[in-house]
Amino acid sequence: MRRMIAMIVSVFLLSSPALAAGPPVSAAGAVLMDAETGTVLFEHNADARSLIASTTKIVTALVVLEACANLDEVCVVPAEAVGVEGSSMYLQAGQSVTVRDLLYGLLLKSGNDAAVALAIHCAGSVEAFAAMMNEKAAALKLKNSSFSNPHGLNAEHHFSSARDLALLTRAALKNETFSHMVSSKYAQINGVTIKNHNRMLWSYSGSDGVKTGYTVNAGRCLVSSATRDGMRLIAVTLNDRNDWVDHAAMLDYGFEAYLLKTLCLEGAEIGVVPMLGGGDALVKAARSVRVLLKKEQADSVDVQIMLPRYLWQPVIEGQRVGLLTAVLDGEVIAQCPLIAEVGA
Repeated sequence: MRRMIAMIVSVFLLSSPALAAGPPVSAAGAVLMDAETGTVLFEHNADARSLIASTTKIVTALVVLEACANLDEVCVVPAEAVGVEGSSMYLQAGQSVTVRDLLYGLLLKSGNDAAVALAIHCAGSVEAFAAMMNEKAAALKLKNSSFSNPHGLNAEHHFSSARDLALLTRAALKNETFSHMVSSKYAQINGVTIKNHNRMLWSYSGSDGVKTGYTVNAGRCLVSSATRDGMRLIAVTLNDRNDWVDHAAMLDYGFEAYLLKTLCLEGAEIGVVPMLGGGDALVKAARSVRVLLKKEQADSVDVQIMLPRYLWQPVIEGQRVGLLTAVLDGEVIAQCPLIAEVGA
């Protein structure tokens, strides 16, 4: 029993549900992903490398947030950040702006000047910051991504894929500051109100992010997210002339076809096992277990509990003593170690 439990990983396991035919999209590449589990619900040319325009700023913001502990730190705008082509905050050389305000300008207004200012502030140069972006991509195991700049303007060796952008966004949304910023419709910077370019925040119920992008060569690029009934979905389209409509259709498909079902909560009492020598050990779930299911499968999951008839003393607090297994159609879809609480 102990040997078997030792082989169980410390996170629940999830088998991906079979992909059904999703909505038709106009995009060159597209992905719909569940943010919690990383399960892909729909994909189209998901791994094709493509220009990604200002959706690049997702990784820019994540790198900055991890590099700068104090968002109220003042950044002096370098000359290199002034007059960068494309979307702009219209920064002036020598101007003092906080990292926080630059991030809002980056994510809501899509300021290319803000991207350069942040890059130089964090790394000393655009080139050094691009190296940090690529280190983050490698850490996230993005297989089809390479970054040359922090803003997404066309450049050699600057590309990603729909799947990589979804994985990147999933990681970024775990950062509370990033998640809050990309869900903001407006922000105040030096008394001036700026408006988020992401129209989904107004047009789609539950929308809470993430980033728009456009260049002539990249076409229209969009990463969006929305949350309903405790399930957050991430949608990505690249080079999509009909992105707003396609994202609504993709998200509708996900919310209509799938749900996240909670099988147990962390610390939930599962049972009691007697200890040889006296006393009982209360058995609890080591962590919460949620599984992604097609809605018609919601009542078909068989939750199996494996516990020993008794435990040998001494039993250590938090010791793994059993296993919760979720089975669907004869296949294991999730497992969670069960641990002992002594003195029950």
